[in-house]
Amino acid sequence: MTSLSVDTPRLFEHNLDPALFTSDRLDALCRSAAERGTLKVQFTDPGRQRYGNEPIYTRPSYPILEDAIRRPVQYRIMDVDNFGGPEYKQCLDHIFEVAGPDPSLGRIQPETVVRVFTPGAVVALHGDPDLKLVSTISGETIWWVRPPEAMTDAEHENLLRGGFFLDWRDWEDQGLTIPPGHGCFVPSRWAHWLTHPCDEPIVSFEIGFWSIASVRARKVYDINWMLRHARMAPAGPGGDRDRMKTLAFDGISTVTRKGVAYRGI
Repeated sequence: MTSLSVDTPRLFEHNLDPALFTSDRLDALCRSAAERGTLKVQFTDPGRQRYGNEPIYTRPSYPILEDAIRRPVQYRIMDVDNFGGPEYKQCLDHIFEVAGPDPSLGRIQPETVVRVFTPGAVVALHGDPDLKLVSTISGETIWWVRPPEAMTDAEHENLLRGGFFLDWRDWEDQGLTIPPGHGCFVPSRWAHWLTHPCDEPIVSFEIGFWSIASVRARKVYDINWMLRHARMAPAGPGGDRDRMKTLAFDGISTVTRKGVAYRGI
């Protein structure tokens, strides 16, 4: 099997069972997630730019597929592989099998989320430091992605400090269209915004995870954030001081107990 890159967006096909994502199954997952504190329901963004990072949250209304028709909402049912039953863990394993990068490049701390969107919903431009594998179950999504150089150093440094959502600026975005049975891979720090050009609720199964390279870049950007706030002008990842910065991150995490899962990577 050809080794898949962690640096290039791509499309893939999957065989996830739609029977795991029927209205009744989604409602059951949603109720369980609400009890566990792993459910978020929010109104959709007003357009390609969100003013502020926090969405406007709301309460679930059942059946959630009907709710997605009645009002402009997004459901995020998180951690389904850990509480939804072995069949959802098998979904994660299947997507990694058909579309995941080489395990030697890192599949660190995978997190799953089932998302349900209102038809026509837009997700505003934002960046993510982890990698994404997104699989459509019903409806259609277009991920509009742009490479890391479309973000400033300060924007990269702020991703994990409350700065996920970005000011809109034009770019020649690459469109990744994923109808049912298809998915897309989005590399670390490729900023993106989403559209849903269909007339039915959109259901997707998504995995976020870290590669070794993305963890190391995170460490450099975190240390750079500190240096910049000390009125210094640090170089981005790829410089001869990266090793020193990763060691500094590991040392700080030992004291603060933050980011300890990434020590030694």
